[in-house]
Amino acid sequence: MPTPTTAWRAPWRNLLVTLVVNTLAGVFFSLTSDSPAWRVMLTIHVVGLSVFAVVTVTFTVIKPPPRREPFYFVGAIVVGALLGLVFNWLMRWDELSDVVRQYPAYLLASLMVFMLAAAVIASILWGREKSGRLEAAYHAEQARRGDQEKQLMAAQMRMLQAQIEPHFLFNTLANVQSLIDVSPVTAKKMLGLFNDYLRASLARTRDAQGTVRQELDLLRAYLGILQIRMAERLEFELDCPPGLLDAPLPPMLLQPLVENAVRHGLEPKVEGGTVRITISVRGDTLLAEVSDDGLGLQEGLGSFGMGLANVRARLSTLYDGQARLELAANAAGGVSARIELPLRG
Repeated sequence: MPTPTTAWRAPWRNLLVTLVVNTLAGVFFSLTSDSPAWRVMLTIHVVGLSVFAVVTVTFTVIKPPPRREPFYFVGAIVVGALLGLVFNWLMRWDELSDVVRQYPAYLLASLMVFMLAAAVIASILWGREKSGRLEAAYHAEQARRGDQEKQLMAAQMRMLQAQIEPHFLFNTLANVQSLIDVSPVTAKKMLGLFNDYLRASLARTRDAQGTVRQELDLLRAYLGILQIRMAERLEFELDCPPGLLDAPLPPMLLQPLVENAVRHGLEPKVEGGTVRITISVRGDTLLAEVSDDGLGLQEGLGSFGMGLANVRARLSTLYDGQARLELAANAAGGVSARIELPLRG
């Protein structure tokens, strides 16, 4: 159980994180906007601090059941975006009537950008709150069972699932902003995929076990966003028999493999390529394979090796040595990462 001191320490840490993220986002928007830097910075801080207030009240005062948390998450985004929009235009009151009369779409675009900024901040804070709660729960379970090493590994695994990569979110935000004026249809499509990705990610962090269907839904949204960013340089294929869609699969087990395939295999390749995710069964073993036709294995794996190490550690913890991950070079180029695990349920 957390002490009163540690209970109050978490909001202060989240406030510091919020201020840092606000500042980074403010610098980003200042560089890409014609508005004065001080106005942009103040507006982003209003958005972020509003989201921080709603998230803090949600977890420390309201404490809703898990099934209602997504409603409060969306509420934090809406409140932050609306307050940011109102604050921004209160500082530009003399321009408001002309903008409403001549450029009503500009107000909608501003609201969309503020909602995306609020979504990034809310996702980071929500992940931190969920991580802290999961860590506290696992420490309690660790004390009850006395299995310290395994329980700590499980807590770290769940904390990893609860976090959304800030760089991916900021890159998506930047792409949507750049597409609003150039191609509103594409911007709307990316925004829809971004919404699907956030919904799938938040839903998966509540479960210790997931299904193949949930994992593929997450990967479909994730790769869809990357496909827009990389244009015609990225294709992807998802192949799974209908009978295996409801088979159990640990949350976010395949995403590190897909991320490695794109980052290390296809992005550095001038013409890009294809990522294929294949789910099949052999006897009582579930086979999940992520393959690409990129540059193949390179010297000095770096973060690629770290991603594989994390996946292997999770498999070892969850399946007690009954699951494995194999990495192999494809004959036609690229890499295949194959996971074999017991088919349960």
